[in-house]
Amino acid sequence: MPLLLLAVVHYLLSVRHYGVLTPDGLFVCTQLLMVVGTAALVEPGSSVDNAYLQMMVAAVMIYIAASCVTYLALRTRSEQLTPPRSERRTFQVSLVPPKGPVLLVTALSLAIMLTYFAAVGYSAFLLGLQGQLSGSPQDVATLRLQSYAGETYLFPGYANQFKNVIYPALVVVILTWVFRRSGLAARLGGLVLVGLAVFGLLGTGQRGAFILFLVTLLIYVFLVNRRRVSRWVLLLPAMGLPFALLATYALGRSSGAADSPVAATSEELYRRFLNDNQLSGLAAYRYTESLPVQYGREWLAGLQGILPGDRGSSLANEVFATLYGSTVGTAPPSLWGSAHHNFGTLGVLVFAAMLGVALQVLTFRSLRRASYNTLELIGYAGVTATVGTWTVAGPDALMNLGLVAYLLIWYGGARWSRSGRATVLLRSREDRRRTARRPSAYGTAIGRAPTFEPGRHRVRSTALDRSVAGVRL
Repeated sequence: MPLLLLAVVHYLLSVRHYGVLTPDGLFVCTQLLMVVGTAALVEPGSSVDNAYLQMMVAAVMIYIAASCVTYLALRTRSEQLTPPRSERRTFQVSLVPPKGPVLLVTALSLAIMLTYFAAVGYSAFLLGLQGQLSGSPQDVATLRLQSYAGETYLFPGYANQFKNVIYPALVVVILTWVFRRSGLAARLGGLVLVGLAVFGLLGTGQRGAFILFLVTLLIYVFLVNRRRVSRWVLLLPAMGLPFALLATYALGRSSGAADSPVAATSEELYRRFLNDNQLSGLAAYRYTESLPVQYGREWLAGLQGILPGDRGSSLANEVFATLYGSTVGTAPPSLWGSAHHNFGTLGVLVFAAMLGVALQVLTFRSLRRASYNTLELIGYAGVTATVGTWTVAGPDALMNLGLVAYLLIWYGGARWSRSGRATVLLRSREDRRRTARRPSAYGTAIGRAPTFEPGRHRVRSTALDRSVAGVRL
């Protein structure tokens, strides 16, 4: 109850000003889910379990307190107080065209993705789906393990950065342009790119990457609509749910032969959000509680595992073996359990305070300009989803989920704006209606008002104003 009350204070003080779909707001929500799910699994008579739950509650409370104090300090030192919601939604969004570096990196990412699956020799998702439909289920767990850690090293972590992050993110940027600017043929081609992106996200037999990107897409649509809740914000989860259910069914994760596939897979998705990570974190704490404090060595080993040929930390495999008797799988510790294993109880509390300051600064300082392009917004959305849903393992988890790749996309979008490359202003429906009611001199003659490119500020050419096209304003 104290934690929930503090979360309400946190919302009323800061989150209601900048929204839940931010690094700070999303992080608090996911941590509350972790605490609630863990509380349901704790054995009342176990001192170890209760100590773990108390540590989690204390860490989240310290995080929230540090976040609130940081918000008040930033707001006090800021030249202007945080404006009302209606004023903060006025930033403009410009579309990045699918040409030049965007097309080049998209093509490169697609080539790496297809090369990776060709080298593996199969898609665990397609084989699993085929086996379920034919009545001969495949051992998808082994197929997935072989694709990541088979006899031939195929650089899976690096391939994931392209097939799970860079390619689908750039496809979203291209699709935003296509459905706003191009004709039917381009839109059909865009849908083909979307199909390939879904194949890449689900192909290795893991649903986590797909769900994380769905969260990224949700945040992106929210930002493109200038922090307004549009119909797409509501439709995206409904459109993504069938794919998530299909992936769960294809991977053979649904239990209960008497249940329908929808009911069984829906239950599995529920367990993923409120049971699986919580159970893994509790089992990991039981395993590491009696081990000596690592003083950061386990986190360092995990980060070294990013390098080619380095296995990294084996802690998640060891915990999986305590649960299921096999190392063919991972059961990582929770974020706070991992911090406890590396730095002890005091280290958890200090780390929680530092994280509260860092995510609040990131949330408060981001998206404060008057104009952004779609590359910047998809990069920021990915950073928000990755950091905001950080519930398990150490910093290496952020690297594996694509934090660096999203930061590079964000940086590339900012460079695009500063370089003066051409973009097209994305006009909202309200802007178009306002223009229709108040046409300018050009708009009266040709049926529409001229629009401007915020990056280079060029007037768009029409039938009557070609003589001024390209004039800098």
